[in-house]
Amino acid sequence: MSIQITLERRDVQILGRNFQFDGQMEPIGQVLDYLNGEGRSTFPLYDVKIFPLPPGGPLKGTTQPEITVGSPELGLLYFPDPDYRQQIQVMRNADRVIAYTPHAVLRGNFHRGVETRLRDMFDMLQGSYLAMTDVSIFPITELAAPFPTQADFLIVNRHYVGLYHAQ
Repeated sequence: MSIQITLERRDVQILGRNFQFDGQMEPIGQVLDYLNGEGRSTFPLYDVKIFPLPPGGPLKGTTQPEITVGSPELGLLYFPDPDYRQQIQVMRNADRVIAYTPHAVLRGNFHRGVETRLRDMFDMLQGSYLAMTDVSIFPITELAAPFPTQADFLIVNRHYVGLYHAQ
C-alpha cells in the first residue's frame, strides 16, 4: 500500500536581504513545519519573478520556472490567499513587538510558546521561521516590487531580524 501526498503550490511574496520574490511555494504539510524542517536549508520556488535589491543596480530582474533559494534569503513570507493564511497553525501566546529588519520595520504580534519569554524567543524556539500576526510593515529602503504594508499573518525568519523590543 502506498500513501498518496497531494502537493499544492501556494502563491507567496518574499522579501529577502538581496532579492524580492513573487512566485509559488509547494509546502509539504503545515508551512511553518515545512520551513522549520530539520536539515532544510534551501527551498524551491516556482514560476517566480526575481527582483534584485536595491532596485536600479546593475543586476536586472528575471523570471524563472524554478529556482532554489537558501534559507537566509527568505526574510519575510506573505501568502496572499486569505483562506490559506487562516489554515496556518500558530502558538497561542503572543507579544506585541517592534522588529527591525534590513528593509522594513515590523509592528505586530510574535507568537511564542507558553514557557518562552519575549527576550528569549529567538534563542529558545526551534527553527528559523516564526509566526507574526496583525502586522504593520514599514519599508525603510526602496523595494523593487510591491509588498504588503498590512498583513493579518506573516512568516518571519528570525535571522532576518536585527533587533526587536516590546511595544
